[in-house]
Amino acid sequence: MKIVKRRHPHPEIPLVSTADVSFLLLIFFLSTTIFATQRGISLELPGLGEVPLVVQRSKTARVEVAADQSVTLDNVAVPMETLSNAIRLKLRERPDLLLVLTVSPAAPYAALVKTLDQVKLAGARQVSIQTGSPS
Repeated sequence: MKIVKRRHPHPEIPLVSTADVSFLLLIFFLSTTIFATQRGISLELPGLGEVPLVVQRSKTARVEVAADQSVTLDNVAVPMETLSNAIRLKLRERPDLLLVLTVSPAAPYAALVKTLDQVKLAGARQVSIQTGSPS
């Protein structure tokens, strides 16, 4: 007796193209990834037609940075290294103090960054950055 072997087709699993799979994986990873963000300076800009806020002069302190990077706090010359201590003393006297920072347009950008670092070290929470030349 002759045994007849039947030919069974090999089972095949239909595969989706590699491009489709990689595209789906890309979408999956992009939608589930959490991007780390660093918190910067939060600014509240006035809206269109909004009335400007008027603050009493007694509740403000003015920090001015000149073109030669010299710093004054309420028209008193202060070295950059001690600016945070001077601001901290003013904040102890008046905790709701608004700090108005004016930087000369001719001053280098690094002067603004150094001044903002000193303001942050002092713990000032209400800072107004004024554009243009100091008045």
